[in-house]
Amino acid sequence: MKTNTLLSIIASSAIAAFTVSCGSKESTDTTSTESSAPESGIPATVVSATAPDGALGVVEARAAAKPGEAIVLRGKVGGKMKPISDTAAILVLADENAITSCDMNPDDQCTTPWDYCCEEASTIAASTATIQVLGDDGKLLRSTLRGTGDLKELSHLVVAGTVDAASTAEALIVNADKIFIEKP
Repeated sequence: MKTNTLLSIIASSAIAAFTVSCGSKESTDTTSTESSAPESGIPATVVSATAPDGALGVVEARAAAKPGEAIVLRGKVGGKMKPISDTAAILVLADENAITSCDMNPDDQCTTPWDYCCEEASTIAASTATIQVLGDDGKLLRSTLRGTGDLKELSHLVVAGTVDAASTAEALIVNADKIFIEKP
């Protein structure tokens, strides 16, 4: 009787261990699927060959922005360590007239000048906007903007779009229709 009980315990433990290890493998596979390449690209119509008229700096735009209204703003890609998402069509745009990226300071040897680490966090927050590109279904595109028309950290942009419904005075969010990338 003790032998049968012992065998049952060993068998149950083996099945439990196998189930847990299979579950762990599935979790690992799911994680690698989630971090895989984006599902769709950025529509070619988003990149504009000419700068939209009437651009405001980000700080000025934040003061005037109302959800649902058209807006045009100008700035520089940056304001955090990773200002361009690797998995979604979203970036952070900084007001270059309100804050200074580290590359503009000749004495600064910062390896990530787009993070504006020389500025106070509260000043960065008040001087940046979130730019996103939505698909025809109104959902955020799952593709990076990096490389679209040579877009990268510290690129100067003029963005035309609509102020997102979730936008607030503290967090300007713009659904971009057109992005003009200034060439250096």
